[in-house]
Amino acid sequence: MNFKFVPINIEYVKEIDSWNYEGFIEQVMMTPYFESFKKTGELIGPGGFEGFVALHDHEAVGLFEFNIKDSIMEIGLALKPELIGKGLGTTYVNQGIEFGMQYYDKTLDHIKLVVDSKNKPAIRVYEKAGFHKVEEKDGEIEMRMVL
Repeated sequence: MNFKFVPINIEYVKEIDSWNYEGFIEQVMMTPYFESFKKTGELIGPGGFEGFVALHDHEAVGLFEFNIKDSIMEIGLALKPELIGKGLGTTYVNQGIEFGMQYYDKTLDHIKLVVDSKNKPAIRVYEKAGFHKVEEKDGEIEMRMVL
């Protein structure tokens, strides 16, 4: 499956906010987008992340967020609940990272992300994509990919 990444807009924010996940993943954190849009008219994600929607056949199927600090690209991501467990995770992660590296066109040393320590399937996907565990605290694992 090929994903096309486009800048997030308020309609996509509303759609992603409606996605319902089962298990320990309650929902994707969209509140910062709503709050920033209300205050400034801009869509800014958690921690200042810039959001992009992953499209497949013109349908929103994922969220990919980027935050660049110095030579580090931090990412946040989510797949539409119906697509989880279908074997798309590694492809999605790799295509999102490739998009981010082309879009930002910066010299980077590594990419990092944070994942809930109970989210074993996501951790496996990130490891398959080339990430390794760096630190675990407060129920979260920081993972990094060296470039």
